[in-house]
Amino acid sequence: AVADLTFIVGSAMGAGSSSFEGAVALDAWTGTWKVERRDKWDAFVAFLGIPAAEEAQAHEFHRLRVEATAFTWECELQGARSVHSLCRVDLDGQVHKALPSSLAFLAAGEPPEGAEWRHSWVEDSVSFKTEVSKLPGKDGITVTLTWRLASQTQASVTVEAGGEDGTVELAPCTAHLNKQSSSGPAPIVWLRARGRPLKTAEQRRAALARVEAMISENLDVISAAQEQDRIFPSRFNGVGQMLIGGAKNYQSLVDAWMVPEKLEDACPALLKAGVEADWCVVNEPKGVCINVSPWNAPVQLSVIPMLAMLASGNHCAIKPPELVPNVSALFRRLCQQYLDGYVWVEEGNKDAVNRLIDEGADHLVFTGGGEIAKHVAARCAWTLTPMTLELGGKSPVFFDKSLDASMLDAGIRETLELKVYKTGQFCCAHDYALVHEGIYDAFCTKFVAAVEALGDKRHVALIGRRQYDALKDKIADAAVECIPPMEGSFVPDDTSMTVPFAGFLQPAMTSKFLTGEIFAPALPILKVRDHHEAIDIINNMVTGKPLIAYCYSQDSAVAEAFVSSVSAGNIAVNSGPQRMISNFNCAIGGIGPSGMGASFWGREAMREFSNRKHVIHAKSGFAKSYFSGPPPAPAC
Repeated sequence: AVADLTFIVGSAMGAGSSSFEGAVALDAWTGTWKVERRDKWDAFVAFLGIPAAEEAQAHEFHRLRVEATAFTWECELQGARSVHSLCRVDLDGQVHKALPSSLAFLAAGEPPEGAEWRHSWVEDSVSFKTEVSKLPGKDGITVTLTWRLASQTQASVTVEAGGEDGTVELAPCTAHLNKQSSSGPAPIVWLRARGRPLKTAEQRRAALARVEAMISENLDVISAAQEQDRIFPSRFNGVGQMLIGGAKNYQSLVDAWMVPEKLEDACPALLKAGVEADWCVVNEPKGVCINVSPWNAPVQLSVIPMLAMLASGNHCAIKPPELVPNVSALFRRLCQQYLDGYVWVEEGNKDAVNRLIDEGADHLVFTGGGEIAKHVAARCAWTLTPMTLELGGKSPVFFDKSLDASMLDAGIRETLELKVYKTGQFCCAHDYALVHEGIYDAFCTKFVAAVEALGDKRHVALIGRRQYDALKDKIADAAVECIPPMEGSFVPDDTSMTVPFAGFLQPAMTSKFLTGEIFAPALPILKVRDHHEAIDIINNMVTGKPLIAYCYSQDSAVAEAFVSSVSAGNIAVNSGPQRMISNFNCAIGGIGPSGMGASFWGREAMREFSNRKHVIHAKSGFAKSYFSGPPPAPAC
């Protein structure tokens, strides 16, 4: 099992001095490196127990990308021992016990149980080391790999091993590398060529079961990371149970999805000319899909599209949001531990998104704002990558005069839950309220009472300074009465970045509140004459068609008019979004500016990530084409 330690070493860039500093040095690491020369390497080969003849014939390449807190490397050995591995490792000085099975010790099939790995900088940006201990058959021995960048095109790795008592088990030996190109690791290409198989229903169910285990075994650590990154609510248990249920549901769909769907033959009898054929649709995986997830629900919206991708036989590369670094790093480590070979997690900013797109994926899901989506779509156009865009977008709620007191209370409570408990930073949240003039006063009275009853819970934390400042700007721009008033202790706090939830009465249609998605704990409230005016406002919003339009009414005629007249991705009558997104047979997706396609749930999402391949199989002869004239008349 120790035999493949060289591939862990491989990306190392070792001995010698360097004049590089900071970002220049980090950028210099990125590229494809080839081992050109080894000093005293026979001792290292013997230490590992590798046949010297195998190692002598091998060509060794390493594609690297090094950042301040982690590095990615793709190691390829061409020769008697063929290995091609991909991994991302934290440079944090902490002990890590899980490495992906694709990386090292492939001869044994899985990484060694109990092995420990620690990676840390020796000299910022130019030299770092990996310490490996508790290796099978190497009790009490620590192997140290010191990597050093010597120039823009030269680097080395020095390997040595010592015992706990200070004995030298392996004297220093060095591999020298030359840079071949500036091309770094290519996870999309790697997944397409080296990903774990997902061809059978059993393989797909096994991958989905791993997702189940990843979520169920890590609810508390995910919750802790979300609290660190100001994701509210931070407690992950409820969402986790939904994801586990979704994984189970997809497992139940896999078998039927893989059975070809029969089609009727509508070809005219004259063109058949006596030759019958079978027709079917085969659901073929698209290949490798990218999922760019948002900061407001980073784990939830990384996993939901991933489930559909895996269920339909695709591998997945996820780009989590950089605004939540603790959650993103944890999610990457968990996927590397549980889903190695199925899922790759690429941390970073927009450059990371661009790198993944430029590799030429087979589908991309982007969840986020419309302006960024335009840039993503433009990038995808260059590689003709199909897209699903989940963009949210000003979901209105209409409160009809037919609501009795209990239903009105329920609708107000639902709105508060999304704007306070979910902080309004949720794509399905009610963005603005349209209230029938017949219940407008009662609505405002009940709304104020419900908000005041929150007490200190009325203070809602925004995730970051940009989001906090944007909400304050919208409030100042509106310059209208708010209910309850923002006064006394209930005012924005610049230090904690909290804002008290409030309703804003009758803002102008040209205000910032109504010309862009709010995505924050604030609710514009507009009085309307009837449902016809509400429908007219929704359909003429400058922001375009919403993701979800909510209609709260006990008048069936009003509800029917709303459903038939409002154009939206989804419509919820007397329902909140949680009930809608908890139905694993219901697709959630936008239309126009609120998105295109649907990345969850069920068969609709599986269809999104599949090539619907139509097949004809002639049964009784050759099904001819008749381009030069009509087919022969069928025999009598």
